[in-house]
Amino acid sequence: MTRHHPLGEEIQDFADGRLTPARREDLEAHLATCPQCARELERLRWVKEGTARLPMHEPPPDLPARVAQALDREDRRGSHASPLRRYLLPAAGVLAAAAAVVILVSRGPRDLPSAVGRDFAAYNRAALALDTASGDGPALERYFTRRGLAFRTRVFDLGMMGYGLVGARVHQLDGRPSALFAYRGGDDRTLVCLMFEGSLDELPQGGEAREHNGIEFRIFKEHGLTLVFWMEGSVVCALVSDIPREDVVQLAYAKAVKV
Repeated sequence: MTRHHPLGEEIQDFADGRLTPARREDLEAHLATCPQCARELERLRWVKEGTARLPMHEPPPDLPARVAQALDREDRRGSHASPLRRYLLPAAGVLAAAAAVVILVSRGPRDLPSAVGRDFAAYNRAALALDTASGDGPALERYFTRRGLAFRTRVFDLGMMGYGLVGARVHQLDGRPSALFAYRGGDDRTLVCLMFEGSLDELPQGGEAREHNGIEFRIFKEHGLTLVFWMEGSVVCALVSDIPREDVVQLAYAKAVKV
């Protein structure tokens, strides 16, 4: 009798954190007892992490062959051909070209600082609406959970720094689920925070790297905006505003915690 493997084509959504909490819990329970599906998920993550770290220069011409060889080695460890090949091998012939496109548009839509900056600008000109208006941080955290975000949010209290919460939305940042919450200062300046699952390794080259209290920060400047990124566990936090650069940095320092 053939064993049923429920991941199927949901493997990509699972790896990217796009499933509902209930469905994710079901698949996590299956992964705990199914070595085959666990291997497939591990291989997919290996490919995603590897391509995310490609150096920013001309990709080697043998890249597709190297990907295929790596998959062959993984297949030989199992008793049959990997279903992962269904997702990756049809694309192997265009991986080098795709990598070159990523390089050419490295300041385009897949550039996270640019994407965060665009979303801040859209909110600031009222083109990006909040889903809920609230100044209660814990209530907004519960709101994000109810709306199905797969990661835990931490809504900062910036009242002592002169910024009051005005609301939040469940957001799609460059195609990935994220929590967005906004603040308004006494000088009518806006501050926005976004949280999403990811890694600082996804950020482009450039910017300024700093360390404070054992936490790594990456600081970017985009069209008059200051953007500060740091990690809390598996969650990337991004704080963005058009207030003075060091003010944004100090706000991030004040609220970042090491997980």
